[in-house]
Amino acid sequence: MVPLPEDNGRLPVQLVICLHLGFVLTGIGTVLLGCVLPVLGGPWTLNDSRSGFLLAAQFTGSSCGALLVQSTLYASLIRGYLLLIAGGVSIAFCHGHFAVPLFFIFGLGLGSAMTATSMLVGRIYSATRGSALSLLNASWCLGAVICPPIVTIWVHSRSPASLFMAMGCAGALSVFFAGLQHSHLSRLRDDFMGPQSLRSKFSTLMPLGLFAFLYVGVETSISSWMMTFVYRLHLPSTVLAPTATSFFWIALLFGRAIAPAVLKKMTESRLLTICLSLTLVSSFQLLLSHTFAMSLTSALLAGLMLAPIFPLCLARVLAITSRASESKWVFGFSGLGGAVFPWMTGQVATIGGSLRTGLMVPFFASCLMLFLHLRAKSISETLLP
Repeated sequence: MVPLPEDNGRLPVQLVICLHLGFVLTGIGTVLLGCVLPVLGGPWTLNDSRSGFLLAAQFTGSSCGALLVQSTLYASLIRGYLLLIAGGVSIAFCHGHFAVPLFFIFGLGLGSAMTATSMLVGRIYSATRGSALSLLNASWCLGAVICPPIVTIWVHSRSPASLFMAMGCAGALSVFFAGLQHSHLSRLRDDFMGPQSLRSKFSTLMPLGLFAFLYVGVETSISSWMMTFVYRLHLPSTVLAPTATSFFWIALLFGRAIAPAVLKKMTESRLLTICLSLTLVSSFQLLLSHTFAMSLTSALLAGLMLAPIFPLCLARVLAITSRASESKWVFGFSGLGGAVFPWMTGQVATIGGSLRTGLMVPFFASCLMLFLHLRAKSISETLLP
């Protein structure tokens, strides 16, 4: 076996920085469309239904991108960034035409780059995979946190669509820096198992995949539509909508940072029950919000309570699969939640004539998550530990 960088103690700092900066970029790219929708809707004549289709296209692409990752992780990483560049540049010049397939390509690049990066970090830090992936996801959250203020500042002097050109340029820089680390990254491969191994674990992974599907749908629906929802409250300042969205991601980042300490005081199952219950409360509070204070409180509570849920699900998946290449199928399926639920939110909002009505979609999905968890606790085979 070719020694990994950490095996011989010569892991270059530049390699880690390169991967983390790339993950910050994917965090920005993932939430960018949701942040730009309030100002993009006018030039592109978007209603809630069409906006939902764009969100669905991007997250469907992201889900498919996870499935495209192969054992040559470096090649998968570069391919992901190239797709991101192609999608971003095309979106910048499309003027709303062919936006759905272009956002699918953009999402395809995001999904490929994120999954390949996670697998690379998992291979580099095989002995401390949990901590390393937690830090990597913190970098993603950082990108999600800074995206709303970047959008707010950018659209004051430039067109909102040009943000995707900036994403393409940033993606090109990521390709350049990854290329500088080619000698290290090209040696890192994932050990893919045959379909027989995956088939034997399907019955266990499928409930986890359904739970993750609902979680990703709830998180994406709330985060993608939060800025538009607060923007439509007709508040005195335009900075309040991105503030609420940023606070959602800040709360998510903070919640994931403190989760290990909380788990020393209670079991994972109990923490999950509390988080799911309060997620339901925050979703209901958002439906009732008519002021910025209520919306901000809902965003903070939702972000804080959603934070530990996916890592707990991920930990269970990795315990079953033991290889990231097997878990990518769960991630691919769960990623569809990010496509289906924001789209459903937009459709229900259009039919009901109000985005508030559309936000009942993540509320009912939160109800279903809590039901699945409580049902799993009442039988011998638990859904999550």
